[in-house]
Amino acid sequence: MAISLAASRVLIVDDNEFNRKSLALIIRRAGLTQIEFAENGVEGLRKVASFRPDLVLLDVNMPVMDGLEMCRQLRRSATHEELPVLFQTALDSDEEQVRCFEAGGSDLISKPIKPGECVARVRHQLEKRKLFNDLANFRERVERELKHAQAMQLSLLPEPKRLQAIAERYELVLDAHFETSSELGGDFWNVYPLDDNRVAFLIADFAGHGITAAINAFRLHTLIDRFPMQHVPPSEWLANLNGALKDVLPTGQFATAFFGILDLHTDTLTYASAGAPNPVLGVGGDIRLLDSAGLVLGASRRAKYVDRSLRLPRGGFLFLYSDALIECSGEGNGPIGQDGVPDVLRGALAINRTQPLIPLLDHFYARTKQPLRDDLTTVWIARRP
Repeated sequence: MAISLAASRVLIVDDNEFNRKSLALIIRRAGLTQIEFAENGVEGLRKVASFRPDLVLLDVNMPVMDGLEMCRQLRRSATHEELPVLFQTALDSDEEQVRCFEAGGSDLISKPIKPGECVARVRHQLEKRKLFNDLANFRERVERELKHAQAMQLSLLPEPKRLQAIAERYELVLDAHFETSSELGGDFWNVYPLDDNRVAFLIADFAGHGITAAINAFRLHTLIDRFPMQHVPPSEWLANLNGALKDVLPTGQFATAFFGILDLHTDTLTYASAGAPNPVLGVGGDIRLLDSAGLVLGASRRAKYVDRSLRLPRGGFLFLYSDALIECSGEGNGPIGQDGVPDVLRGALAINRTQPLIPLLDHFYARTKQPLRDDLTTVWIARRP
């Protein structure tokens, strides 16, 4: 499909009036009507600033300032680094061509001007510029929209004030880190007060990352409110969520998940899992991985989930995370791996007992290549002594 150049602007810089008129006549035949003129490089630079051309037809030899110097000055400006400059010269030697290109020229046409060649080279430069501008505008729009989408995704996570209020209400220490491998990601987590004694936690990780995974995270967020958590065990709630996700997720897309309810009155954590990375439970001096077996969400409507209950008294903690923590690696360093998480956590607790996520993440990033190849979420839930 032919690209319309009707809106393109051309500046002709030549000290010879006959040459200026001849060039204008030639390019008007190509459908270009927005044309301005300058007689030397100094005037040409002023016209570039005021007329803002899409292409400059520039003579090499002119008084006051020649075309080579004018082109060099244009290239010193970031605004005009990519402005097409088409030199016209009567010299056809290799040395002359080298001089023009070293000054920053985009292409050359030889004198006397051949109308067909001139039109073809002008069209080529203008079409290339238009394509580059369209691509740059598209990229700018996509980046702008991705930033808006990123802000929307971050709004799905617990706000710091809300997190602090929940921590105070239930006498907990809550800390979390959320990072996507690109502008958008498929991780999700949240905390849900149920009543004066019970609080629920959910962490989910959709397959893949980027826009598709982020759309699925938004889908998850809209589905959660359909299923009240107060009066059903975690296994039943997770099964309900699985059925709803099965209806909306495309084939082959799924999520791992952990959903647990902490009862502060009985010091009991009851949870169900859908193939999430093994959480870490710490009670007293015992730090161990929990069983998190279960079919991933969205894969089968017939999936069944199992409730598991254990003690989480005051002073104990629960650590949740997405698989980036155990699968990402760096040059010369293998991944932490599932079985390595308790030891890494012990080391972090030895450095900072109250905020172990800080040294834990320091350890992770020190051995992991950036940027991450998967989305990372870590959640620290500790009961105050």
